[in-house]
Amino acid sequence: MSETSVPSSPMLTEEFMFEPYKVIARLRQEDPVHFVPGIGFWFVTRYDDVRNLFTDPNVTNDPRAYEFYVPPAPGTYMAKNEGKGLFSLPPEEHARVRRLVSAAFTPRAISRMDQQVKDVVEQFTAPLRGRRGVVDLMSEFTDPIPNATISRVTGIPPKTGEEVRFRELAQQMIRGFFSFSEPTEREKGNNAFMEIAEWVRKLADERRHSPKEDLITDLVKARDRGDSMDDDEIVGLVTGLIGAGSETTAIGGFVSVVTMLEQREAWARLREDRSLIPSAVNEILRYAFGGQGGLPRYAVRDFELRGKQIKKGQMLMLSFSGAHRDPAVFPEPDRFDIERDNSELTIFGRGPHYCIGVHLARAEMGFMLDAVLDLLPPTATHRLDLVRWKQLGFFRRPENLPVDFGA
Repeated sequence: MSETSVPSSPMLTEEFMFEPYKVIARLRQEDPVHFVPGIGFWFVTRYDDVRNLFTDPNVTNDPRAYEFYVPPAPGTYMAKNEGKGLFSLPPEEHARVRRLVSAAFTPRAISRMDQQVKDVVEQFTAPLRGRRGVVDLMSEFTDPIPNATISRVTGIPPKTGEEVRFRELAQQMIRGFFSFSEPTEREKGNNAFMEIAEWVRKLADERRHSPKEDLITDLVKARDRGDSMDDDEIVGLVTGLIGAGSETTAIGGFVSVVTMLEQREAWARLREDRSLIPSAVNEILRYAFGGQGGLPRYAVRDFELRGKQIKKGQMLMLSFSGAHRDPAVFPEPDRFDIERDNSELTIFGRGPHYCIGVHLARAEMGFMLDAVLDLLPPTATHRLDLVRWKQLGFFRRPENLPVDFGA
């Protein structure tokens, strides 16, 4: 096949790797529903399209609808529970589980979670106080906090080494779930999922007989219209929280640190007025979260989107970077403004699949940002030239975050 016969895409260029926002801006203007050859999916970059596809009946977030879906190996825990995760449940069952989860998220439970998040952030902040030189804030701060939070919130004991093991398993599970993971990573992810699932199942059984102040107990006790959750549903929810919250919050911590070190005026304002932190978290999510990637959806039938023919089974990647820098919705989208109205963010989804862990995610990012404001000296700088990147398909994930604390 000649070179000229192979379709090209600006997403398969070096420019997209290093300056994704420029490429995405051009696509939003010229080709807002863009097909990426080779990898084979549609990249959606306009705000209205991204927002609408969250509730469009033509698509689903169930990966089993994907044309290249690879079923888990027979006999594995993932195969046995394939249809029981939140993403896979039929609408009525999904609504039922969400009602039960809402019943578990009482004001008391949310207040307890906030304190648990605060305690975890302090656990990883304390060893960094007074540090000098270049420190990897990813391995020591932004990466461990999300999984430690999930383990603490669910009730994993922090002082016996179990919390560390839980974090390791969670990371393995997440890496195995990436669409572009290698077979060995997928196998490790499956094994980690099996171990975590049995762990959560055992905890649920223990909490039925000996309740404690943790999320597993809240889920075991949750009642709605006389209904309750069984162990499989609790396993599905907790592993879903790990999958949805761990990686995204770790990257959220990464972009928070980088953004604050680049937006010095905003950093100074936040240090003076901490009441602006929730607004700053939203602006960081709008301005810096998403990069080259997005949220997948899968076509359940043939349909048309902006003149493009989407085929059943194809993947659509919803670009948060495209949506949240769309000037039709966010004026001067390339300007960072911690007092911007971000009520139209789509980062946590919309409709029936609006993220159930939204409060936890915001709390983690808020407490991490608050800690960083005090932890980093005013002269601190990031060393993005020293960042190592892991290639995942057409996008890349940072593996470290070197920050120079100064002498």
